[in-house]
Amino acid sequence: MGEENEEINVRERLCDNLLDLSLLNISTVPVDEIKALRRATILDLSNNRITTIGSDFLALTQITQLDLSKNRITSICDDFGQLTSLRRLDLYNNQITRLPLTFGRLKNLKYLDLKNNPLNPALSKKIGTFSDTNDCLAAASRAVELMNSIEQMMLRDCNEEIAKREAEERALAKEETASEAGGKGKRKRKQTGIDGEAMGSADQKGTAAEVDRRNNKQQQQKQRQGSDSSSSWLSSILTFVLLLLTGLLLVYSATYSGIVKSLWEDSENLILEEYIK
Repeated sequence: MGEENEEINVRERLCDNLLDLSLLNISTVPVDEIKALRRATILDLSNNRITTIGSDFLALTQITQLDLSKNRITSICDDFGQLTSLRRLDLYNNQITRLPLTFGRLKNLKYLDLKNNPLNPALSKKIGTFSDTNDCLAAASRAVELMNSIEQMMLRDCNEEIAKREAEERALAKEETASEAGGKGKRKRKQTGIDGEAMGSADQKGTAAEVDRRNNKQQQQKQRQGSDSSSSWLSSILTFVLLLLTGLLLVYSATYSGIVKSLWEDSENLILEEYIK
């Protein structure tokens, strides 16, 4: 706040709901002092050296009528549309070329004077000439409608751009995922091929081992059959010899029994005779 503002007693300049700070040669708005005066709803800052309406001005939400005519204003803060209680706005004879984008939010605005400002020609043509009170009344609604439409279009374009970027990012992420999945599939197929070769090799080895086992088994069977044949042949010979010996033994036994019996009988008689004598 400049030195000129320090010398001003803002409260003394309040009359009913009108705070008159005009013709004070101030370049900075004493926002804090004005904000403290909640009763002040009409603010006259005309005929000063104010160049900018900054964001601190947004604290003056109680203001319904604002006169900033005959200053040196070149810019208005982007969030000026937050002053939704504003009904009358006089910006006559300043250096304004454009309105803030949020200007379309001033739904309660009924009066707007932008005469003698270097406005963009297209904007000036859309809003009006501000030649009299009726033009200023009509200009307020036209300006609010126009700026609201522009803001909505910009928001739509911005949302479309965001959606487009998000779609591109999703598509890129999907491609990367598909690429990774393809790489994994190739590695899996390669591994499957290796596993298949290993299994085939193992099967071949298993088949060869099985063939060897079968051959060994057949050889063992043949050997057992040969051994059984030899055993059978020997068993036959032994049986024949045994039968032959048995026959001979029987013949010998019969013959020997007769001889023994005859000899026994002869001996028994001799003994008997001996005893008889």
